[in-house]
Amino acid sequence: MANAVRNIAKFIKRDPESADATVLWALCKALESESAFELNQLFTLKLKSFEMALALLDEWRIDRLIAERRIQKYLDLSDG
Repeated sequence: MANAVRNIAKFIKRDPESADATVLWALCKALESESAFELNQLFTLKLKSFEMALALLDEWRIDRLIAERRIQKYLDLSDG
């Protein structure tokens, strides 16, 4: 998830008061804290920001799948 987060962080630092930066920041916080996020906020984003949000979601999903597999593998090993 590092690439997407890095790109979003750079974007937010350039213009932290913009509407897009606010939405991207809220999405990052929601994913990290596993809290709710109103998906309709994504449709207010400009195309570049929307693509960054999708990249973040994609990397977050992959990271979660990898973590779940590691946990499952550990549990399987501890059973034997």
